Amino acid sequence: MKKNTKLIFFVNLLLLTTFISNCVQYTDVSFPANKNKELEEVISLGIKVYEANCIKCHKAELKGAENWKTNRDEDGHRLAPPLNGYGHSWHHSPEQIFNTIRYGLVYFDPNYEGKMNANDKLTDEEIWAVTEYMYSIWPEDVQSKYDEMYLSD
Repeated sequence: MKKNTKLIFFVNLLLLTTFISNCVQYTDVSFPANKNKELEEVISLGIKVYEANCIKCHKAELKGAENWKTNRDEDGHRLAPPLNGYGHSWHHSPEQIFNTIRYGLVYFDPNYEGKMNANDKLTDEEIWAVTEYMYSIWPEDVQSKYDEMYLSD
């Protein structure tokens, strides 16, 4: 009788352990939702920062100036390119995009005398938020290429 009691106890313990481990495995369902919510907040901040600091030149929906490749402004400077995945911004690494926003185009060319100046009033968090906003509206194929070039290990 004692052997049966021990066997029943261990079978029940095994069943209880299996049940608890299955419950624990599925209780953290909120993590992806929280992660998505956090990303939405970052993108929302990026939109606000863009509208306050970038939209004048890079235009609504990050479309850039019309004929940005060929036309020049009244001072002879190139016009602002699109940042929506149809210009050249996606060819640059996240760090290059960050540094271009932070330091202006002198980051690439120390002799640059254009309109894309440093944005030293923006925090790092705001700059990264703008880059997330840019990335979020790029077409899926551009995002895939970008991920392959810069974000894959």
